[in-house]
Amino acid sequence: MTTPIEDFADAVAQNFAQLIDAQPEDQLKAPIGELARRLGEVAGPEVSWRTEVRAGGGIGRPDLGVAVGGLLVGHIELKAPGVGANHNRFRGRNRQQWNRFRQLPNLIYTDGSEWSLYRSGELVSRVRVADDVSEDGAGGLDSRKTAELEKLLTNFLLWEPVAPPSAEGLAEFLAPLARILRDDVRESLERDDSPLRNLRSEWSRLLFPDMDDVQFADAYAQTLTYALLLARFEGAESLRPAFAAETLEREHALLADAIALLEARPVRRELAMPIELLERAIGAVDAAAVGSDDDPWLYFYELFLGAYDPKMRKERGVYFTPVEVVRAQVRLAGELLRTRFGKRLAFADDDVVTLDPAVGTGTYPLAILDHAEDTVANLLGAGAVPSRLRDLAERLYGFEILVGPYAVARLRISQRLRDTEIANAPARIYLTDTLESPNALPDFRASLLQERLTEERARAQTIKKDTRVMVCIGNPPYDREQRDPDSDARRRKGGWVRYGDQGPDETPILEDFLKPVRESGGGVHLKNLYNDYVYFWRWALWKVLDSTSDGGIVSFITASSYLRGPGFAGMRRKMRETFDELWIIDLEGDSIGTRKTENVFSIRIPVAIAIGVRNGKPNSHTPALVWKIQLTGAERAKLDALEDIRSFADAAWRECSDEWEAPFYPAGVGTFFDLPKLTDIFPWQHSGVELKRTWPIAPTLNVLETRWRKLVSLEGNDLRRAFRQTRDRTVDREYPRLMATGNDPAISALGGDAPMPETVQYAYRSFDRQHMIRDARLGD
Repeated sequence: MTTPIEDFADAVAQNFAQLIDAQPEDQLKAPIGELARRLGEVAGPEVSWRTEVRAGGGIGRPDLGVAVGGLLVGHIELKAPGVGANHNRFRGRNRQQWNRFRQLPNLIYTDGSEWSLYRSGELVSRVRVADDVSEDGAGGLDSRKTAELEKLLTNFLLWEPVAPPSAEGLAEFLAPLARILRDDVRESLERDDSPLRNLRSEWSRLLFPDMDDVQFADAYAQTLTYALLLARFEGAESLRPAFAAETLEREHALLADAIALLEARPVRRELAMPIELLERAIGAVDAAAVGSDDDPWLYFYELFLGAYDPKMRKERGVYFTPVEVVRAQVRLAGELLRTRFGKRLAFADDDVVTLDPAVGTGTYPLAILDHAEDTVANLLGAGAVPSRLRDLAERLYGFEILVGPYAVARLRISQRLRDTEIANAPARIYLTDTLESPNALPDFRASLLQERLTEERARAQTIKKDTRVMVCIGNPPYDREQRDPDSDARRRKGGWVRYGDQGPDETPILEDFLKPVRESGGGVHLKNLYNDYVYFWRWALWKVLDSTSDGGIVSFITASSYLRGPGFAGMRRKMRETFDELWIIDLEGDSIGTRKTENVFSIRIPVAIAIGVRNGKPNSHTPALVWKIQLTGAERAKLDALEDIRSFADAAWRECSDEWEAPFYPAGVGTFFDLPKLTDIFPWQHSGVELKRTWPIAPTLNVLETRWRKLVSLEGNDLRRAFRQTRDRTVDREYPRLMATGNDPAISALGGDAPMPETVQYAYRSFDRQHMIRDARLGD
């Protein structure tokens, strides 16, 4: 009686002997699927297999998906006989496929003769059972190796996902699976007949009009991942769409609809492989074990995004705000509520509405709930805490544009309220773009999710337009736009703050920051203002103070470039006009300049906390009193110092200038400060040459010549990567010559013998050694 492996080998040899007009890999499919089915009979539940690969361009999917008892357990990627199953020997397209497929948690590579089992890119076992089964069949099998192959396949079929019991481990466990889903969505969108194209159109028309395919693929992957994860932590016994959506419906209706729509047929058929992987992996999460930590979600999204897409994390400024920073801001804002507005219970007082416009994972609302609980317990007793926190939850809002942190924030806040025995008090966190117009609300409804998103945006728009916000607090994103503001006509960031509703007589509110600088002749510096954190500052001033004649508080931790930069003079003027008093806590943190200091974030630019208050009616004719302290030393020392600031009386504030546009720095003492400024002696100023790439800069002409020759010898994507192509500087366009009139030809049009451009000596100081090393590899 023959064995399953012998029957497999003979079936392969027979297929190849018949000279079937098919790809070699296709002739392996049925024999390997049958081999898995027969060996699976020993494992118990029924084993089945399906073809996963999708026609068309792109990397595609592994050839076979294998299920045991109806649950996807893994994938098998087939190679033509003779190619082998050792990823170290792959080149070209096979190498590209490996870089995608290595993320899969249970994967076999085989050419029929050699078999390798991988788990998340790590080799588990490898065996070669024959020189070439496609020619020799069962007669060519190495009998000593067939037992090893049977063991490898059994190991593959018995795979069960094992989710780590910690939030940190869970983030790293889920990130590659979400990345697989994202990449699959991207490839699907390249096909004209993809059912995802309509979904992408609906989603972007309602929520993010400028969303492209890449952004939609990311939003899809993160939405589904976090919706399923949230359902698991809310007690869903099954993560199939109907069960998961039912679990989320009561407190997380938007995400419940997202699951129903994002997994609906025919979308689910299109993305069955990555969706089933996510469902199995998240289904294995032990919610009780992960939730046993004090706050398992504190760092979760930052860790997840760092593993999922480090570049995106950096671009979107997703960095966890240290709790010492958050608590200091909350304490000082709470003191102002008591002392300036008579709010005895601070945030828990009846009419105090608080908003975090970039809420992230909810750290600020949670700190406010903690502060309110302590305040109420101390003044009214522990028995008053639940009712006061329930009322506060109705007045505590958060806006978030990224679905991942949005889901985590809702989960953390809902759990926090339940811990205080507060039921049916959903978190007031909204998935919305803070900077979009408060006046526009599309009525587009094409599906259940679109209807729910419309309702969510309507509530957020009501808050933006009509709700009186007394405290705006948080950590807005930092992302400076690396384009000259007048270089082209493409739509940029900044939304309504920067562009307004574009009515005939409307002036966007950002003009309050821009106009004074432009009128004083400093317009060359305005490019530094086109930054997310600046837009959020202007929005907060408008929302809390410009839109009302009442008082209010704004407290942000942001980049500190506005404290003294010449382009920020108008911003400083507006802040002095709007506030009565402003306190600055300079936390330093510059790792780019000549005087390097430690940062409280994992970033290279200095940061500062600001707390501004207007006590009542506006008084724009008297500049605000501005006070400042500077915390120095190591990161830990700064955080400890923040913990020691329990009130404004605990810091030695120094008064800053009362000139409208002067830097937010204390006046100096001594003759040095009486000397003329360099900007007075040299009135023309410019930020200097910015190449955005370092390979054109080298210590010798020979190195430059080597790099240039290598660059012009490349083509296509290789040329774009070596050039370090960006959105605003490509290899296919002509650009003005640096030191002459006319344009240089497009680099892609040059041949390998193109003369090197004129070179000049250039004084250059590298601030990023790793960046320079990376770019210099063009000359390796």
